[in-house]
Amino acid sequence: MTRLSCPCCPRARGAGHYLCQYCWGLLTPTTRRRLSIRDARAFARLRQLHGQIAEHRALHEIEVDR
Repeated sequence: MTRLSCPCCPRARGAGHYLCQYCWGLLTPTTRRRLSIRDARAFARLRQLHGQIAEHRALHEIEVDR
């Protein structure tokens, strides 16, 4: 089975999760709530998350749209 890596750190993330538990905990509660919504905009929010990670933004500063 292939190990899924967290895009922020060398830790493993679970299947269906965007980040490892440690990095997920560093996001603000509002960002975590918004990323947990499964709707038509979910993929756009995931792209926002990955874009901000690629810009090396601190996890506690990341914000995504509703």
